[in-house]
Amino acid sequence: MPTIKGHRRKGDLNGSIELAEDKVVSRYALEFVVLADNASQGPIAIRSTVGLPLVGLSTYAYQGESDLTAVCKRKTPRQDKKQARVWYVLCEFDNDPNSESQEDEQNQPGATNRPAVINWDSEYGEEVLYEDFSNPPKPILNPVGQPYDPPPTRRVIHPVLTIERYQSTFVPATIIAYVDHTNELAFYGAAPGHALMANIRARQVVEESQLLWLVTYKIRFAINNDGFKLKPLNQGSHYSTVAYTGDDTTLRPFLNGQVPYIGNLNADGTKAALGSPSYGSFEGYPSADFDDLTL
Repeated sequence: MPTIKGHRRKGDLNGSIELAEDKVVSRYALEFVVLADNASQGPIAIRSTVGLPLVGLSTYAYQGESDLTAVCKRKTPRQDKKQARVWYVLCEFDNDPNSESQEDEQNQPGATNRPAVINWDSEYGEEVLYEDFSNPPKPILNPVGQPYDPPPTRRVIHPVLTIERYQSTFVPATIIAYVDHTNELAFYGAAPGHALMANIRARQVVEESQLLWLVTYKIRFAINNDGFKLKPLNQGSHYSTVAYTGDDTTLRPFLNGQVPYIGNLNADGTKAALGSPSYGSFEGYPSADFDDLTL
């Protein structure tokens, strides 16, 4: 079993007293240093270390000081980034009946039956900007109707969802089947093609005397109307004299005098009027049914 190596009062919750409407609210936090038996032990095994406060049961006590009204509400383990066997467990106490609390540890379900831990974050990305944000949008072209080379780009923010849960089994084929795939059906409010499975990471851990998998799913969401589709500007070295049907005899080169150049095309392959380009639409990623993962 993991063992406690020490503890201290911690951070902003280093003891505070607040006046609520009908009572005095006390808040405290203790951080325990726990040494795991081996690097494979996970957060559930660490939370269960003998001597740690029990959520919903233990009251605050530190170096002879105690508060019998402040009950442990939350217990959060984190692993040392440099030493895999060293963990820090933050235990938060208060006597506020309205504060958020984890489930009492006496009634805690098994690891694989617990709800997944869900976190939202954001990441910066970059995309080519083909049109500006005027109303209506204008194509971003130089004064003679041609695209800039290199094209202008802009920074975009992607909402990122991280889902972490325990599983009794995990197969690497799951990574191949879902990573770099978009959602085939609606997912967490995102339309098909707007959620991209960015990463799946699985780590084998020992929890409750079982060998389990702690699996983390990372999903990145698109913020534009096209989702993760590719939207290139229709242009090329040749244009078609009629709506192109695959007959290469209709193709003519873009020439300025005798100098070839890259010109803009209509959606049917014919030569576009100056300043009126069109854009293609292609599936940038394969899709998968995220519902099969029961996330």
